[in-house]
Amino acid sequence: MRIFTNARTIIDLYKDYRSMDNEDRQDFYQSKCDYYQNYVEISLVAGVLISITYIISDYLLNGSFLPTLIPRFSVLPALAVFLIVTRFFKGRKMSVFMDFLLAHCIVLATIWAIYHLEDKIHASEGFIIMNIVFMTVGFVARPRETFFSSLIFIAEILISNSFNHYSNLDIILALQIPLMVAVFISHGLLMLFYLDHYRTRQELELAMVTDPLTQVYNRHLLEKIVTKNALKDVDGPVAIAMLDIDYFKQVNDEHGHYTGDLTLLYMGQKLAKGTHEDDYVIRYGGEEFIIILKNCDVNNACARMEQFRQDIENAKDTPVPFTISVGVSRYNGDFSKSIQNVDNALYKAKNGGRNRVVVV
Repeated sequence: MRIFTNARTIIDLYKDYRSMDNEDRQDFYQSKCDYYQNYVEISLVAGVLISITYIISDYLLNGSFLPTLIPRFSVLPALAVFLIVTRFFKGRKMSVFMDFLLAHCIVLATIWAIYHLEDKIHASEGFIIMNIVFMTVGFVARPRETFFSSLIFIAEILISNSFNHYSNLDIILALQIPLMVAVFISHGLLMLFYLDHYRTRQELELAMVTDPLTQVYNRHLLEKIVTKNALKDVDGPVAIAMLDIDYFKQVNDEHGHYTGDLTLLYMGQKLAKGTHEDDYVIRYGGEEFIIILKNCDVNNACARMEQFRQDIENAKDTPVPFTISVGVSRYNGDFSKSIQNVDNALYKAKNGGRNRVVVV
């Protein structure tokens, strides 16, 4: 039955969520916020404008627009602040804070308007409608943030009762508490189902930057890790190595392209196993690979590449015997210049007899 299938899906997603480390979870919530924030902003702006139109129902209850005119329009300055702040600050925490702040400004404007109504019996309907606003804001928030906002909403109702004197406070609370729980559960489920979307997107993004043959990165990764001709997240020395399989055309001609593909796959696996977790191994083109070695000076990089070259030369498990030439250079802050330097080093290695490491 579908209900059991959905239940298993939710359990699996919850296990995935619980397995996240703090960094992954923060990235997940930032992604969720980025995905829904435009929708939430438009909905909140619409909510503010619609809340002002309740002045018509105020007229029907009071027989005049004047008593609730200022309270109903008082939400407009809050909307202006909201639009300015969210225009310049895009972080998740600030976005969520401003979303909830505007939602509660609508609540406070409503409570102020209720104070000027002669008949307050319909306050419960207005408070029920406010749950739609909190439901909307919850799209960008963590479930616990939605729950905390709901507690504040209950507190606002209880505090306002001291001067609004709701004749049906018990009914208001009897309606609001189940709605609060329902909104919390709804956003817990929304979070889990968005996690499924988030994982799918991660897989697609990884596929875009992964070479299908060698299973190392492809050149598209450089678009992600290089900005304004500089590597992102550089902390400490960085070295770049470029290696090339010697006489690779001869491998293809004598042993066939299938063996050539196996040789490239072997290189990719060997490089992936022989580098550190924060290093980047990139198939740059054909039989050329680039290795970006983080927290590694040029001398250490040269020693590592020389050991790798020897391992390849002496390996017994290669599809066919082959050797590599390697160029190494220090990353100097200018990525294009650094690549040019390492390319020159590889050129010297190949022209110097191949099967060697050259540093520039």
